[in-house]
Amino acid sequence: MYGPHPASLTDTVSIGSTHFINLIDYTIPEMILFAGGCLLWVAVYAILIRNDRKYRIIEMPVIAGCSNFAWEILWSGPYSPDTGQLLVWTYRAWLLLDVYIFYKVIVDGDKFVSTPFVKRNFKVLTVLTMLSLLVLYNFYIMEGYDTPIGAHTAYIAQLFISVYYLLLIFRLEDVTRLSYSIAWLRTLGTAMNTVFMFMHYPDHHFLQSMGVLAFVMDMIYIWFLHQRKNNRISIV
Repeated sequence: MYGPHPASLTDTVSIGSTHFINLIDYTIPEMILFAGGCLLWVAVYAILIRNDRKYRIIEMPVIAGCSNFAWEILWSGPYSPDTGQLLVWTYRAWLLLDVYIFYKVIVDGDKFVSTPFVKRNFKVLTVLTMLSLLVLYNFYIMEGYDTPIGAHTAYIAQLFISVYYLLLIFRLEDVTRLSYSIAWLRTLGTAMNTVFMFMHYPDHHFLQSMGVLAFVMDMIYIWFLHQRKNNRISIV
């Protein structure tokens, strides 16, 4: 198993986690990449909220929203990264911002659903999906399969985002309110984190392949977003 013993996770893995930035277990270039990528995702969440209040659309695919919120509950509470307090509070900032985002997914996410049964029971199904992922991620972490920063489960959640954004671009008739800023910031943030994964976890090929796959799908999404915004591709 790549992950540490479960007990060490509940103790925040290493003494380095008590520092502002853990330069015991991580190098300066690694921390610049990882912290930078995580902070870009804070900006993504802030823009998501701003755009929702401006355009009345929450640009977060439903399954991705459920997965993100489940992951953040776990890694902002029962588990903590060993990268130092800067990243501990960055994870918590994700959770605080995502409380609003997930609430809006529950309230407005049925706009992206066409199946009658799912639409009628959307709120209950969304909450049950989030709770199911919470249980699955928790067992994965608790049994020692994750890394000390939650990278495996984070990239599983990331793939939900990348896949469902691609589905979203073909589902929506009007993409004018989809944000280039969100697309580029989440792509660059994940890319920086993936470079970090190659540096710090050189033998974690499953982790690396998830990062590369997410980056490729995110770049494809940006291309399709550009094409659709310029009316070069029609879904009709």
